[in-house]
Amino acid sequence: MKKLLIMLLALVMVVGLFAACDSAPEANTPDTTPSTVPTQPTDPSEPQYEVITIAKALELCGEPGNLTTERYYIRGTIVSIDNPNYGAMTIQDETGTIAVYGTYSADGAINYSAMTEKPYKGDEVLLHCTLQNYNGNKEVKNARLIEFKKADISADIKDYTEMTIAQARTAEKGAKVKVSGVVARITYANGRIPAGVILVDNTGSIYVYDSDLAARVQIGNKITIGAEKTWWILGDEQNHAATFGYKGCNQLDSAILVSNDGKTDNAYDKSWITTTTVKDLMDTPVTEDITTQIFKVTALVKKVPGNGFTNYYIDDLDGITGSYVYTQCNGSDFDWMDAFDGKICTVYVTILNAKSTNSGCVYRFLPIEIIDEGFDPSTINAAEYAVKYHGVGQFLSSYTGNPALELLTSVDSELLNLKGIKLSYTSSDSSVIEIKAVGGKTVMNCLKTGTATITVSSSHNGKTFSKDVTISVDIPVVEVKYPTVSEAISAQVGTTVTVKGIVGPSLVNKTGFYLIDETGVIAVQTTADVMATLEIGQEVVLEGVRHINTKGGTNYHGQTCLNNATVVTNNYGTHNYSTASFKGNISVADFYNLDVTKDFTTSVYTMKATVVVEETQFYTNIYLTDGTTKVRLYCQNASSQYGFLKQYAGQEVTVEIAACNWNDKTYYVGCVLSVINADGSKTLNELNFK
Repeated sequence: MKKLLIMLLALVMVVGLFAACDSAPEANTPDTTPSTVPTQPTDPSEPQYEVITIAKALELCGEPGNLTTERYYIRGTIVSIDNPNYGAMTIQDETGTIAVYGTYSADGAINYSAMTEKPYKGDEVLLHCTLQNYNGNKEVKNARLIEFKKADISADIKDYTEMTIAQARTAEKGAKVKVSGVVARITYANGRIPAGVILVDNTGSIYVYDSDLAARVQIGNKITIGAEKTWWILGDEQNHAATFGYKGCNQLDSAILVSNDGKTDNAYDKSWITTTTVKDLMDTPVTEDITTQIFKVTALVKKVPGNGFTNYYIDDLDGITGSYVYTQCNGSDFDWMDAFDGKICTVYVTILNAKSTNSGCVYRFLPIEIIDEGFDPSTINAAEYAVKYHGVGQFLSSYTGNPALELLTSVDSELLNLKGIKLSYTSSDSSVIEIKAVGGKTVMNCLKTGTATITVSSSHNGKTFSKDVTISVDIPVVEVKYPTVSEAISAQVGTTVTVKGIVGPSLVNKTGFYLIDETGVIAVQTTADVMATLEIGQEVVLEGVRHINTKGGTNYHGQTCLNNATVVTNNYGTHNYSTASFKGNISVADFYNLDVTKDFTTSVYTMKATVVVEETQFYTNIYLTDGTTKVRLYCQNASSQYGFLKQYAGQEVTVEIAACNWNDKTYYVGCVLSVINADGSKTLNELNFK
């Protein structure tokens, strides 16, 4: 009986306790959103967790600087893996979204990147964590992964059409495609975070831009994905790309990983890959769709260290024609290329994109695989090399005057250990284009309007090769009087003007040059293709838009220039540009104090100053100083853009300098046209002519 009374008393106490708990209000809990969501176990043996909502977690983060000592359980769906190196992610539930700073195993011993099984975008996770407000950013701290549930993608993938990679490359923008292939290369974003993959099947290759996918796969995995077709161009390059007809990088994005065989020894299919040359790739118009397609080339691999970065180049056998490798990690993602530096190798390469500016579009490479096969220069057809890489490149497709062009008659290549490869030329119509020997030189002269074919030939060690170049000549019969530079400067802003002058020294950090005559000087912006046809000292007639480069909204004058210039006529020659319109001597202090509300950008001065070169691990600056005042030079990378000035470091020199203001500064900076040497000769700024 005593035992029964005790049991009844205990039961009454328990019932009373539950009643008391039910009557207690929940503190700091919104009326419409519960602060905790009990996790109901599917099996009585499984633990039950008291889970807070993300809205409650954000509340508990508190004020900036706060870090909770208590750990909480949070359940949410992963929106994105923001850094797979340490498991930074973003999760959400029906009450909100929160960032997770880093993720570890349930016991805290293993970080996210080292986990064998781990969650990804779309998976549901249960985290045990502290909470913090770090400089105003409310986030999960020290998250321990208690459990996770893989996302069911069956419904998500049903609307995707299965096709080959070749078919996906030609699919419409926005098309949902399902493709399979081998991961051939992974690309990285800043911080060495995986950004995307090159996927290859037996029909072609394509870039898949998706950081979540890139973090889940390895080179050699055979995977199947669903993704959306797109063409990518950087936002601020889109207008320039449209000008030159560049459609963008042919790629897929928003990927769903359907399957991964997990093997890292699958070789990507090479049977469809075209063998070509770097030169042919670089000569391919950007209007043709060759981005993210793999090609096989024989190329020179070069490593060029810079200030805080490293550039890697893939060049053709002339050691010049080529481009740099696209990196977002200052080159550290391509340190595997160091083993091939200075070697001619077999390179499987793709063009990841084309950098688009107002001067044109330049392809940027992504090497997929490099093989050092012990290249033997003796296997090269030296005659073909001389014609293709040195002979035909001397000619333009058209001429508007007589260039009196001295032609190469012999080619050497230190890289290929070749010497004395002879070149010869014949013209199909000597009345239009004449090629003759003059004083021991071979010279091409354009004589009259018409068309002629030049045959460039070479013979070396018993092998011969020739290639035809068709050239049109259009020489005006009647000389036209064109406006002067001063008249172009006076023209109404926004109008198209035609002007005649001499091609002067280069602009810096802009594609173009200074056009000069006896009446004035004006900056000319043009394209890289136009620059390739010009040399300093040529007499040209240009057409362009009279422009003031300014963002507006200020009373600073901006840069007077001729924009989008094209060549109407090139009369060639090697003329010394006139200094009649130059403004005479100016001191460093007076240049520094030029009134930026007035236009001095068409003024060139002579200045005596000391060249100061400041070099650090990460940047190089070059100034002109009188010992008290310093004048900045307009540039982006002084080490390369003003390399010709470095030889004068610490010396007092006399320079020809123009005032410029391309980006609405509150002061004028300088552009050095030349250094006037003690003997009166000039060292010219030839930056854009090289």
